[in-house]
Amino acid sequence: MVDDGDIRIGSAERDEALAALAEHHAAGRLDANEYEDRRGRATDAVVRRDLTSLFVDLPEPRPRLTPARRGAVSRPSAPHQGPRGTVARVLLSLAPFIALAAFLRTESWLVFLLIPVIAAIAKAIDD
Repeated sequence: MVDDGDIRIGSAERDEALAALAEHHAAGRLDANEYEDRRGRATDAVVRRDLTSLFVDLPEPRPRLTPARRGAVSRPSAPHQGPRGTVARVLLSLAPFIALAAFLRTESWLVFLLIPVIAAIAKAIDD
């Protein structure tokens, strides 16, 4: 069983912690050195424990770390995409390379306008 402190965090949790630390610094609870130290540790945080340890001696605000759900993780299934969707995705991912090749051939920056044109064509194919 995984301890909640060992759950990995994402950018949203890091950003929330950084905002809370900034509020504590503005309120005078953290001097400049403490603030910079904790800000660096919050930026480098990987798991929940890394963030919660930064706030043990501080009142609210604190980052809201939702409790981990127990059991299997369910992921939404990707919608079924037929061959037209596949063609559209491939065309869209190749668009910058097509524009770059055209630029190298023509030496005109206007060919980069092909990217949104190809994107519109890909969307039309996908719909």
